[in-house]
Amino acid sequence: MQTPSISQLHSAAEQALNRGDMRALHHYCRQILQVEPEYSDAWFLVSIAAAAAGQMHKAVQMVEHALEGHPNNAEYLTQKARYCAQLNLYPAAMQAAEAAIALTPQSALILDTLGVVYAKFDEHEKAIKPLRLATSKTPDNAQFQFNLASTEQFLGNVSSAREAYKKAIALQPHFARARWALSELGKNDEDVVSSEELKLQLQRPGLNTEDQLYLSHALARDYEREGDYTKAFECLDEAKRRHRKKIGYSFEQDAELFNTLKSAFRADSQGCATDLGEESLFIVGMPRSGTTLVERILASHSQAESLGELHEFPLAIKRHSKTASSRTLDPQVITEALKAAPEIIGQDYETHCRARGKHARYLIDKLPMNFLYLGFILRSLPKAKIVVLDRHPLDVCLSNYRQLFSFNFRYYHYHYSLEDTARYICAYRDLMDYWKTLFGDRIHTVNYEKLTENSQQEARDLVDYVGLPWEEGCLEFYRTDAVVSTASSVQVRQPIYRDAVQRWKKYERELTPAIEIFHEAGVI
Repeated sequence: MQTPSISQLHSAAEQALNRGDMRALHHYCRQILQVEPEYSDAWFLVSIAAAAAGQMHKAVQMVEHALEGHPNNAEYLTQKARYCAQLNLYPAAMQAAEAAIALTPQSALILDTLGVVYAKFDEHEKAIKPLRLATSKTPDNAQFQFNLASTEQFLGNVSSAREAYKKAIALQPHFARARWALSELGKNDEDVVSSEELKLQLQRPGLNTEDQLYLSHALARDYEREGDYTKAFECLDEAKRRHRKKIGYSFEQDAELFNTLKSAFRADSQGCATDLGEESLFIVGMPRSGTTLVERILASHSQAESLGELHEFPLAIKRHSKTASSRTLDPQVITEALKAAPEIIGQDYETHCRARGKHARYLIDKLPMNFLYLGFILRSLPKAKIVVLDRHPLDVCLSNYRQLFSFNFRYYHYHYSLEDTARYICAYRDLMDYWKTLFGDRIHTVNYEKLTENSQQEARDLVDYVGLPWEEGCLEFYRTDAVVSTASSVQVRQPIYRDAVQRWKKYERELTPAIEIFHEAGVI
């Protein structure tokens, strides 16, 4: 039997790629490389197979082999940027992306991929040009339109974002995520999405739980605009319960994590006697408690810059725990990370922050869920400033339940049940009380209701805690063009308002189970 030529094997590999057969793709590429070890395209294609198998570090190594032979190949560079982005390797991802952009690629797929890489790191000013070019070259790709819309939204270009979301829906009527995003964009607008169309979409046979959630959240917004809060709640409840069952979540999973954290840190826990953290400012709290508002106030100061919702500290803890667990934080990670030298973790975190290229007096890390890491943070970064948000538990509970967070981020699994959300908030408040007992005035608490009622005084106290001189621009954050990559991207482009205070009363009857849980825990 005649041995296939390299060109035949290459053709077979590309066919395997087109039909999604990663095993065959890997097989053909290996055959090529046995004959010609420097065949760049084979290294490139086998990197795709590795990435598909979740072997991202291996994928980077493979594509780097491809780049050795063709260092100016835009497609290779773009894939390297994508792999590095998935590994949260900011400098490497940016270096590869910039090198690819410099080659002025014309492929819409390459341009879109580069835009998504930039957006992954909240570099939306860099993302917008390749994303716009991608849609101009291939205007009939719904996903490209969606990616463009997201970045337009984060940049505050609301009308452009709305137009792109609508194009995505027109191109792909079953694009449930785009329908949800459009509804979120126009929370206070009339007739943003047709309720009847949403109801029809929800009746589609075989609708998966994710799409049901997207559509149900969009429909619930319509019911809210009509003032029918009972229907809005029922719509969310059905979809969320179905998804909760699918993922098999139980609050006990998080309860164990909270208990482990409290047991792991004691009053005599040793930190590092260094000046680490002098540039670090953490804003933490329950999601939807006002963290973005406080971030905008502080980031509007001339001596502070925001790094966004940075995952660098959780990743540093995970790295130094040296555990094989697939979870970023679990009891084993906590136990093992405490064995690492605190200053090594602190230095690792600061190195990754500086790589973002910002050099203000304070760099703001606004990942709300960092409240879980406060023991580690103040152990490894003793000079860090910590700002914690406090908001009425029922408003936090409702706002979390009404929000649709990332499906892949297990920290948010509690929000698929009203009761679990209430239990999670109780555990959060208990943990925060514990951190405050340990760290006292090293933690500054901002009350959301007081901030909206007496913004001038509360903002001044906040800036004073950080140790910066007051600047009037701190209360004019809505006038800036700063990127906001959170669920509050629309709201924080307007002055401080009180519309969200006591919103829970509109849902008082529906919130009865949460109210009972809060009463029992002594939270309200």
